[in-house]
Order: sequence, then structure tokens, then C-alpha cells
Amino acid sequence: MIEIYGPGCFNDFLWVYENSRPDIWPNIGARSRESVEILSGKPIPDIRSAVGRFGATPGDLIQWGSTDNADSLFWIPVGPGDRWPTLIIEAGQLDFIVIESQSPAVVLGLLEGTLNCRFFPPEFRDSDPLFERWSGDQVGEVS
Repeated sequence: MIEIYGPGCFNDFLWVYENSRPDIWPNIGARSRESVEILSGKPIPDIRSAVGRFGATPGDLIQWGSTDNADSLFWIPVGPGDRWPTLIIEAGQLDFIVIESQSPAVVLGLLEGTLNCRFFPPEFRDSDPLFERWSGDQVGEVS
């Protein structure tokens, strides 16, 4: 997905990151370090349990995306890299879902409405999918 699109935003809501220069905002490593630090200090027993079923901890998570509502999308890095499940955590760690699909399938399912994330707003998929590529301080539309 990143090889085709690069970092950017789907439907003005869902941001995807890449492993790029560490000084830019949509950097997987930088976002992961920040999120892991936050999650490691929180009492989140349900999330810990869900991640633990895969043999992982919140400290292992890799953040590959976020939303404008501050929800976070993580890979649970277990097994082959192209098959890592996705954990989506609602802002404030109020709710979460685990999706045992590759991240491109997660994004496609969310955009098409075949995958329901109960804390994503319905208007996220009310229009045709639109991707805007991150380009420095601005985002440029990609068709």
C-alpha cells in the first residue's frame, strides 16, 4: 500500500504512515515510539489481553496509522510481516478492535464498508474513496 500511495490520508480522516525520514510527521518509527510510551503506562487490561493472545505486549505494537479523531492503528508484529493483524484503538483507549487481515485489506474494508469499526464516523465512507498524499507540510490529492 505504501509503495503505491506513500504516506497520506484517505477520505480526510484515515492517515497512513511510512518508514521514512524520522523528522516528518507520518513516520512509523516516531509515531510508534510515542504511542508505545503512552500505552505502556496505562491500565488497559482488555487491550493487553487482546494483544497477549498473539504473544505480544503493548510495547511491541507498531503504529502504521491514525485518524483525525485520534484513533490509532497498529500492527501486532507476530508471524510473517505480510500477515500481521491490525489493532485499532479508539482515542482515549475507550474501545478497540482486532482485525486479522493485512493492513491494505483493513483500509479497503473500512473504505468499502465491508469492515465495521464502531467508533469510526459513518461519514468516513459516505463518499467515493479519496487519497491525499503527504508532501511535506501539505497534502496533495492522488487519484
